[in-house]
Amino acid sequence: MFDTRATALATTIEDDWEPEIRQQWEATHRQIRESTVHRHGAEDYERKIDDLLAVGASPWTILDHHHLFLSQVRASFVQGTYYPALVGACALGERVLNELVLRIRDDYPDHPATAPVATQKTLINWGDCIHALVEWTVIDEPTATKLNDLKKLRHKSVHYGAHLRGDDGRGDALAAISLLQDVIGTLFTPFGGPPRFIAGTAGQSFIARDAEDSPLVRHFYLPNSTLVSPDYVVADHTLAIADNEHYQEQFPSLTDEEFAQHRRSAQARAGNTE
Repeated sequence: MFDTRATALATTIEDDWEPEIRQQWEATHRQIRESTVHRHGAEDYERKIDDLLAVGASPWTILDHHHLFLSQVRASFVQGTYYPALVGACALGERVLNELVLRIRDDYPDHPATAPVATQKTLINWGDCIHALVEWTVIDEPTATKLNDLKKLRHKSVHYGAHLRGDDGRGDALAAISLLQDVIGTLFTPFGGPPRFIAGTAGQSFIARDAEDSPLVRHFYLPNSTLVSPDYVVADHTLAIADNEHYQEQFPSLTDEEFAQHRRSAQARAGNTE
C-alpha cells in the first residue's frame, strides 16, 4: 500500500558493511530495479528508475480515498507521462481539499469562514476552501502555503499558457506531486505524539481521548481506526487483531497515561516490546 521503493533504492551500500548485509541490500536494489522495469517497461528504463527516485516514497497516512489515486499519479510520473501526472496531482489536491471541507464544515455552522463554502455540493474555489480550513484550525499556515502553491500549478497547467510550450512538464509534475504528498503526509499521518496520539507507546499509534473531539480526527481518523483494549495482539501474517473482550469489565475507563502503561505491561507479559 505504501511505496517505499525509492527510499530503499536510494540507500547507499557501504563498503564496510558485513557481507551478508551487503548481499541483502544488493538483492533488494536488484529486485526494485527489476520490478520497476517489469511494471513500466524496458524502454528508457534507467530514466524510469531515476524518476522513481525523484518522486520519493509515498507518504505514510491513514487509509482513505486518496491512496489509490495518488499511486496512479506516481505511476504516471515514473512512466514518463508527465502532463497526466501533473494534472492528476493537481486534481487530486482539489479532491482532497473538497473532502476536507465537505466532511468538516457542518462542525462550524456559525463560523464566519463557513459562509462561502456552506452550501455547495462541490467546491472549485481553492481560496475559499483554504481560508476556511485555516480559520477552523484544521490546517496550519505552512500547509496552506503548499496548497496555494499547488493551486497555482493547477491553474497554469489546466488553463492554456505558453509556459509548457516545448516543455514535457516534468518539473511542474514533480513539484505538484511533492506538494501533494507533503500535504497528505502532514494532514493524515498515522504517527506522532500528543496532542493527537497517546505518548509512551513507541511503535504504535493510539488516538488520544481529547483528540477525538477534533473534527479532522473524528471524520477521517476514527472511521479508519480500530477500537482496542491495551491487551491485544496482531497476527504476524494476516494482521488480524485479537483483543481481550473482557478488559473493559475490569477497567471501564482509562486515562491516556494509564492506557499507555497498561499497553506496556501487556506487551511485557507477552514478551513483546515492539
